[in-house]
Amino acid sequence: MHLQTLLQLPSMQKMRVIAGERGLNREINNIGMIESPDIASYLTAHQFLITNGYPFINTTTNPLTLIKAMHQANCAGLGFKDRRYVDHLPSDVLALADDLNFPIIVTPADELISETMRKMLTVILNSQTAELSHIVAVNQTLADLLIKDPADTTVLNKCTELIGHPLFLMDSHFRVVSASKDLPMTRSALTDFLRNQTQIDYFNLHTPTTVAYNRDQLTIMPLFSAYKENKAFVGMLNLDADNSTDQMLAQVVLNSLSFVNSRVDMLNESAFRNQSGFYLNVMDGGISNELVNKTLKARGIEPTTKFHCATILVTTHQQTLLSNRLLEQVQQLTLWFIKEHQAKVIAFSLKQQLVLLINDDQDAQHFLAALVNFIQPRLDKQARLIAGYSYSTLPLTELATIYNEAAEALALSKNSPHAITIYRPKYVKELISLIPSNEAKSFVERVLGGLVGGVSENEQLNLLNTLYGYFYYHQNIAEVAGHLAIHRNTVIYRLKKVEKMLTLNLDDPEQTQTLEMAVLLWHNRQIQK
Repeated sequence: MHLQTLLQLPSMQKMRVIAGERGLNREINNIGMIESPDIASYLTAHQFLITNGYPFINTTTNPLTLIKAMHQANCAGLGFKDRRYVDHLPSDVLALADDLNFPIIVTPADELISETMRKMLTVILNSQTAELSHIVAVNQTLADLLIKDPADTTVLNKCTELIGHPLFLMDSHFRVVSASKDLPMTRSALTDFLRNQTQIDYFNLHTPTTVAYNRDQLTIMPLFSAYKENKAFVGMLNLDADNSTDQMLAQVVLNSLSFVNSRVDMLNESAFRNQSGFYLNVMDGGISNELVNKTLKARGIEPTTKFHCATILVTTHQQTLLSNRLLEQVQQLTLWFIKEHQAKVIAFSLKQQLVLLINDDQDAQHFLAALVNFIQPRLDKQARLIAGYSYSTLPLTELATIYNEAAEALALSKNSPHAITIYRPKYVKELISLIPSNEAKSFVERVLGGLVGGVSENEQLNLLNTLYGYFYYHQNIAEVAGHLAIHRNTVIYRLKKVEKMLTLNLDDPEQTQTLEMAVLLWHNRQIQK
């Protein structure tokens, strides 16, 4: 309880404040007596000391030194028995108490110090008993409420009603997601202030912190979370740091909201597993394209949207199988990073890899580089994060194709000094460049010579570019058409024409292999030109 509250009781009316009146809001929870000259060594916070003044008469205790020490220990105040050994305190002592807002109180002359202490302790103990009963009742009320699985706002309103302080709940990105009805500011304004106008490192915030916002003091406390990378926060307005009841009630609220947050963590993890299962089925061809498109629309994703596919993996020098904790850490850090920057990226897990589907309108290389730079310093020194991503961008109905590209790129990253590798058939081009130019020219003319006669140079170029796209995109007609900006029927028509002019069958693996090599050699010559 506050010292001022105690002094206002009828049984304490004979006490009078002679200095430090502005400090009457100090909390008091125990009483002591000055019995030894080294009392300063035994001071405790919120303690009120009483003396008859004798230690100051025989100079064993310096009042100035004692008051400074009591103020430093956050004691409640100092009491002098009226008209005993000290008729009045020196003016410099009173002035110091006023400067420090440290209360000095004169206790009744006609009352034994032991009786004064008994009366004060009785009041304090009764107050503490009432406070503890209230805290227990608040805890039980919140526990009963949480069993009913209410919405966040309902919990916050009830907490505010019970502890008397407006509350707001924030996610791990310092965005205010819900608030009690009496919060005197908008959620958007508060989010902007906390994220953009304070220097709080919310990713690494693990202990309570207090900031001023207009005329209010905001106390921000991290909630317990199953994953420290995905913790949430509760904010309280004008919490009294010196009021033990306020602090205990705040802890009750913190525990209750942490329980709610842990439940949210479990739901999010379940949703992530379901999402992973869906995309694994898509990749394995276990779901029809119609059902895939329907599910994507239900999730707010346009089925025609194209994606890069990226796979990320943690490697160590010592372990073949990584610990679940390390894998969960990478997963949670990745999900946090995606949400923090509101990136157009979908994530799911595949064995010990994390698979990312990066929207085509986003720079995949830039995103992955930023992600690796964010995660790598937070991992153990023995761990190395690597990533590989597809060159192609395809709709999610073609997930298997872009995943295979990403997986091949990831395999190259394991032996590369670079953390990120894009899938490119570089090794084919490098081998082609080793073929002597005269032999390459002869081979191209022998295999592709049939395309020269009877067509214009422009049509010949169209046919060759179509062939190159056909092989590059793994015989995916739709992707070739998109790359060349022509109708898929045009692609089919050109391929049929090539078969007729070269008298071959594109379904014949041996003929197709020869033709593909000739087209690659032709394309390589075009690049050199």
